[in-house]
Amino acid sequence: MKRIKLISGAAIILAGIVVVTSFFVFNKPTASHADATCIQYGAFMHNVSFIEAQQQGFFTQEGLNVCYNQVSSSTQQFDSLLSGQYNILETTADNAVNRYVNSQIPVQIESGIDKGAGLDLIVNTANGIHSISDLKGKTVAVDAPDSGYVFAMEKILAANGLSLQNGDYSLQIIGGSLQRFQAISAGHTSTGDPVYATILGTPFSEQAHYVSTLSDVAQFSSYVAPYQGASLVTTRAYAQANPQTITNFIAAMIQGYAFAANPANQSTVIADIATVDKVSTQVATDVYHDSIQDQVRGEGALDPKGLTNTINLRQQFGGFTAPVNSKDLVKPGKNSLYDDEYWNAAVKQVAGK
Repeated sequence: MKRIKLISGAAIILAGIVVVTSFFVFNKPTASHADATCIQYGAFMHNVSFIEAQQQGFFTQEGLNVCYNQVSSSTQQFDSLLSGQYNILETTADNAVNRYVNSQIPVQIESGIDKGAGLDLIVNTANGIHSISDLKGKTVAVDAPDSGYVFAMEKILAANGLSLQNGDYSLQIIGGSLQRFQAISAGHTSTGDPVYATILGTPFSEQAHYVSTLSDVAQFSSYVAPYQGASLVTTRAYAQANPQTITNFIAAMIQGYAFAANPANQSTVIADIATVDKVSTQVATDVYHDSIQDQVRGEGALDPKGLTNTINLRQQFGGFTAPVNSKDLVKPGKNSLYDDEYWNAAVKQVAGK
């Protein structure tokens, strides 16, 4: 697969950069990896289901102590998973697909989290970008050159006449969602390279709407839907050695979603989002809408058709070392890319309460 030149964004943001206003400072809790009683969870974001599983005590009720770790990139995230530093990941389904197929790493999707909640293309108008066409000849910031939401971004740009393969733009490697949000809000990296555009999901895309120099130019769901976005991922070995832990984790997430989706709890959930993510009530309200009320791309169970579309999207833009059959890949099984046994067990467990 030919990938056009990459521009490194290695030390992304200077320590002294102030990002517009204080509500853009995202929570970055770090757990002690020495705590053997803690389930180490490596994530790009606090999904609403996770927030309420924590805030309402559902993890505790399921006998789990979960420690949240803010990841810096998909590369770091999976390195930490494979080294045993993390037990469970929140990551895009595409990240798991990439490693399962291209690197033959036995990682496994255990359940879905969302279908691309808030997944939008954000541009920096202060750097002269006001439309997708303005990105011709520019760089677009991504987590990694062949992983995460890069193919979603390629889909949007290709539909608007810009091809990565033809050199219409190039990729600028910056890191995870938090790092890209900080960089595009600042308008540049710590080395002074301008940041023109990136694709962001919740809560960062909602935060971007309140930065005067940023503009939301495209919703990914207008190009591909359904889509499997954030998912729970483990190594196959960990899941098979700890089936009840995985089942209990998913059961707590199911209860967290059910709590959040109850209209009677809306104000509580919005307040919890604001507190955990350290954002304004308005941003928290937008996150709630995109994550819970948006039926097209919000949170919920894994969608096999969405996972098929995620795989097909990667294949469309040359993301596999050899052709794959997406229908075969999405078939659940104990040694497959996706194993639905823990989800099914969790649903029964919650129903029996």
